[in-house]
Amino acid sequence: MANNQILVIEDHPLFATGIKDLVEFVATNAQMLCAGSLEHAKELLRNHQPSLVITDLKLPDAQGQQVINGIAALAPDLPMVIMSGDESLLNTVQPNERAPSWTLSKAEGFEHTSALLLEALTRAGVQVQWRPNALNNRSASGDHITGRTGQPHSIQLTHKQQQVMQYLASGLSNKEIARKLDLSPETIKTHLREIFTRMNVKNRTQAVSLYRKIPRLNTVSA
Repeated sequence: MANNQILVIEDHPLFATGIKDLVEFVATNAQMLCAGSLEHAKELLRNHQPSLVITDLKLPDAQGQQVINGIAALAPDLPMVIMSGDESLLNTVQPNERAPSWTLSKAEGFEHTSALLLEALTRAGVQVQWRPNALNNRSASGDHITGRTGQPHSIQLTHKQQQVMQYLASGLSNKEIARKLDLSPETIKTHLREIFTRMNVKNRTQAVSLYRKIPRLNTVSA
């Protein structure tokens, strides 16, 4: 019987957090299991029965086909999302034929990634409570979105907050944003806390994902 446990195998903390956040966007009741190596993943598979595994192909103790075969040996019927930043590696591996599989490039954007995760989670029987197209349920002005709670929220950011978001979406750190805006890092942290509240998100990854969905917020006036 399917449950809401999802196993994420990724040794890079930033990518692991990003995938975890996206899964929780799509399935708000997901129970996350995280492993940074194939050996750790095997240990978790011996003690848990996740409904879906999301794995990178480059791990400290295994790469490419070794990763897929190692998982399939312990859980041959487990659906698997196979991801990598190496397109050539992604195209050469052979998925486990006994279970549904999806391939995902780390270069893909929020729209494609969340849609693929939604399909994989649904196919795996995981309870899904959120839909990526909910972000499109906004007014014609582009100011309104549907947040994590499913309630409509109007996002109103100050000019300075929009500048912070623009730099955040460009991948800058708090210190780098502070230098750009001639502010202290603590002031940037304060701005981000207020931005997260106004956008109804929990972290930087979710804030950037929503920011890129709302045309008006993507334009900073002079």
